Amino acid sequence: MDFVTQLSIVLILLMEVSCLTYLEYRAWRTIYTPLCALMLPYVAVLLITISIPADFGFVRFNYESIYVWILGLPLFAIPSFGFATLMRHYQLPVYSTIDDEEKGFSKALLVIGAILVGVLLIKLYRTLSHGFYLFGTEDFAEEFSGHGVWAHLRGMIIPILILALYYVKKTDFLLWGLIGLMLVIQFSYMVKGAIIITVVSALMMKLYTGKIHLSLTLILGVILGAVLVFYIIYMVIPLLGNDGEANMSLVEFIARHFVHYFTSGTLGWSYDLDQGIPDRNDFSYVVAPFVNIWNAIHGYETISPVNPIYWNTGITYTNVRTFFGTLCIYTTPLSFATYTLVASSVIYFWKMLATMTRNIYIYTILFYYCGLMAMGWFEFYMFHLSAIEVPLIALFYAWVSGLGKEVSHG
Repeated sequence: MDFVTQLSIVLILLMEVSCLTYLEYRAWRTIYTPLCALMLPYVAVLLITISIPADFGFVRFNYESIYVWILGLPLFAIPSFGFATLMRHYQLPVYSTIDDEEKGFSKALLVIGAILVGVLLIKLYRTLSHGFYLFGTEDFAEEFSGHGVWAHLRGMIIPILILALYYVKKTDFLLWGLIGLMLVIQFSYMVKGAIIITVVSALMMKLYTGKIHLSLTLILGVILGAVLVFYIIYMVIPLLGNDGEANMSLVEFIARHFVHYFTSGTLGWSYDLDQGIPDRNDFSYVVAPFVNIWNAIHGYETISPVNPIYWNTGITYTNVRTFFGTLCIYTTPLSFATYTLVASSVIYFWKMLATMTRNIYIYTILFYYCGLMAMGWFEFYMFHLSAIEVPLIALFYAWVSGLGKEVSHG
């Protein structure tokens, strides 16, 4: 593919994203929406990916991998504009602030969060004391809270952490303490995406309500925070586990690994396309949460949506393929379009409901989905159980919080 064709593909994507961003802002009076969360980070990562010099050792980027995003984004936008048009037709507000009647973090959630943290810290201590696996390894993380009831308990922390990060103030030491302990648990599980998604969800909610404002300082802070997550997971935690020592080669290794992580979705999908997409599989993997619930109820074996094929894209191996890249692997053109429209409709239903009710817990669900979309440049997170589990947990917390207020006012 010649340079002019490559440039034309990138320019088409940039023009499309610019138009969709403008229309999305006109529709909802904000850029903090699921569509913008999906496409703007992808464009930023894509531009970085194609700007990396060849002597860095990465594989050649296949510009044809952009086509699936050029096709997918307008499909994802259709429900957005449809819901916005419907709301305007019935004279419903398309933008509203979050109802902060609670004037702070729910006491009921504070108690639930403390109990969850206590139980999981005990499990962490027991996993450490058994000594079967080295702290800071994937085996240790899996044993700690990677499956069974422990994985669900860890998942129950996510809505609480989002809300705690949203509400916390500089002098709120008790809440900062809870946040710190919840992050200890999440870091011990060593899944970078889960940490980043939670923080991004809370930041987007703060941006939406005007608690903070988008600035270069904030963007640099988020990037530095992501780097810090890497150094904690790949250097600090392993060093705590094996009594090793830090050196410049380790620091350099982690820095290179961060660059790999940043480009692993775009380059992973690009290289997969170069190889003829050998990891093609059926649609059941896209809807794995529902399939696995059905299988668990009926005693069948569950399926893992994690891609089993790893490609070496330069520094190390990757098995992620971006949001639309993963969809392309597991779908036909018809099921690709159908799933995109349905998934977007579900997410924008939550947006419509949040705008109409102004409920903090509905907004938590909405911005959790925005967080999932914001990582679309990396992976398709909708095929994990948390995509349906976290919203259900948030609704449960809404009920518990409401019940607590009734008791206190009774």
